This record gives sequence, C-alpha cells and structure tokens, in this order.
Amino acid sequence: MKIDSLFWSRETGWQFRKENIENRENVDIVFLFGVAKEIRENLYFDGIRELYPNAILVGGSSAGTIYRDEIFDSGVVASALQLEKSRVKLAVAKLEDISKSFEIGKNIVQQLMDEDLRHIVVLSDTININGSEFVKGLNSETDSKIPISGGILAEETRNFSHAYVIADRPAKKLLAIGIGFYGDIDTFYGSDSGWDDFGIERVITKSSGNIVYEIDGKPALDLYKKYLGDFQKDLPVGGLRFPLNVWEDGDIENSKPVIRTLMAINEEEKSLTFVGDVPEGAMARLMKTNIDGLIDGSENAIKMTGFQPSNIPSYCLAVSCIGRRLVLNQLTEEELSVLLEHVGDEVEITGFYSYGEIAPFSKELKNCRFHNQTMTLTLIQEK
Repeated sequence: MKIDSLFWSRETGWQFRKENIENRENVDIVFLFGVAKEIRENLYFDGIRELYPNAILVGGSSAGTIYRDEIFDSGVVASALQLEKSRVKLAVAKLEDISKSFEIGKNIVQQLMDEDLRHIVVLSDTININGSEFVKGLNSETDSKIPISGGILAEETRNFSHAYVIADRPAKKLLAIGIGFYGDIDTFYGSDSGWDDFGIERVITKSSGNIVYEIDGKPALDLYKKYLGDFQKDLPVGGLRFPLNVWEDGDIENSKPVIRTLMAINEEEKSLTFVGDVPEGAMARLMKTNIDGLIDGSENAIKMTGFQPSNIPSYCLAVSCIGRRLVLNQLTEEELSVLLEHVGDEVEITGFYSYGEIAPFSKELKNCRFHNQTMTLTLIQEK
C-alpha cells in the first residue's frame, strides 16, 4: 500500500502533506472529510478527481475533521490509497424512510459480499437512518464473519441536521455507503469510551425505538433535568455531557452495554430522543466523565485493535463522537496525540467527529454494534 495525504482550502486548493504515490492513475480509493458547509458546496471535488482519475472517492461531512493529531473546522482532508495486494468496491443506498434502516444495512452488505471480502467500512447521513436498526441489517448478512466499522457523519452546528456523503460523486444528503475491502488485507479495529456510570440502576419503563418516555415509571425528561443541574438550560446540547449506558437485554451482570447520546427533547411529552434505540425494559445508568477519562478511552481503543507499529504503510480511520469533543473542548487534540503516539509514523490518520460510531465489541465478537460517545478506530494494512 502507498498513501498520499492532502489538504484543501478555498485559498490554496489541494496541497500535499505527504506524497508517496508515483502514478496517481493507480490509486484505488480516496477518503475525504470536511465540515458540512464545504463538503456540500463541492468546490474541492473536481480537483481531487483530476488528481486521482480512477479512484473511488468516499467520505463526507464532520463536526470537526481529523488529520493525524490535528482537528480542522474548515477545509477538506484526504487520504489516497494505492492498493497492491487487495481491492475495494463501493455500495450505495438511498435513505428514503427511517423505517427502512434494517433493509438499507442488509442491502449494502448484499452488494459487497464475495468470498474474499475481509472488512466493510460504512458511512451514512444522519437523517432517515436509525443507527441501531441499520447495524442489525448489516449483521444479518455477515454470519458474524465479516467485521464492519465506520460511523454516522455529522455537521458543524451540532443540531443533528443533514450530513453529506461522498459516494464517488459530488456530496449529497440522504445516502449511506459501504466500502468493501477484499484480498490480502488485515484490518484492526477497536472502540472505547472513557465514560463512567453514576447514580443508581434504572429501568426504561416506556419507550419506542429511540424515544424514551418514562424511566422508573417517571417522565424521562424530568429525571434527566434533575441530574443535569446547570447544564439543563443548554438542552439538548448539554445532554451530550451526560449520555446513557444501556443494557439492551436488561442483564447487567452478563451482557455488554451500549452508550446512547441525547439528540432531542420534547417538553410537551416529557420525552428524550437518543441517537440509537433504547428498548423498553432495558436497564440504564447515567454517565459522566472528565478529560483524563476520555483520553484514557482513546488509548484503550487503540490497544483493543491489537495493532503493532511497523514499517508497513497503513491507513487509520478515526471516528470520535461530537460529545467527546464538547467535553474535551480546547484539549480535544490530546486524544489524537495519544493515538498517534501508539500507531507510529507509518500510519496515516484521517477521520471525523460523528453522531454515532459503528464497530464490533472485540475481535472475537465480530457482529458490529451502534455506539455513541466512543473513539472508534479502523486500521487497514496489506499483508
């Protein structure tokens, strides 16, 4: 594998950060990420297509764009991959109705399945997608044999409006994509949060999909406001600091929880809307964290991958939740510095701050899960 890294701005156009590829016509795939305003205007697109005429162009909008240990709130970053022992394929699906989320996930995998498929990276708009059902659809076709990772793209206003997806054409909304990696390729993946439970265990007594109406038989919004204190005046954005840890099957002792981020509130219904599903009957606890906790979570994520630094060129897709950036604030780059320190200089890192992350719990549990508030990593390396 050979990798070019580039940065685009309105003032300079495309500029190389690292230039390792001699014949750009042989580039297989280019990952591109940037803030929504610039991604949807597509001023960068013709230039990158001219540089890499035969590559599949994929990516989308972010709530902060990652390049190595830097974060950008303007411009577009790109990583171009020339594969030597493997190949890629793109699957695209339109997001026409949120009730079709399961079918969309299933269809993406069906488009990509082949005997030498090794890994799938998925990216999606925020609107018309239920992350939990989308992931169930992805898992339904893999028989727990193909790891899947990626995330829900975002936009910079943090109000959960449309994200924009690059699917080998100028960016559009209402799309989900899957990128299949095939052949002699290794992938490493890990996901961790750094958030801690607090308070007592509670039962979700009334919910529908990702909307929670009652917790312990009481209006969900009232309970949340009680715990948020001064942050309640900033709802729903203030709720990013206090996600919910959810045991979907209600078994705290023997099952792994998923974290759910607050997306919206309804004062009239006293309800909470989360980014992923919160099933009725699930057990839940509120969560909080501090800067050290989040940085430790990023370090744990890279350790979970099992990746060992070497002189083999590799690509890392980093997906971190916007809630983490809100808490870390001016120290956000610290979680990226920890990542860069562990993977070494031969790994090119790009990525985005997201509205949801997708990854398996571990190498052993290859079924992917829909996460919030995590740092999720996918490293790709040819054998």
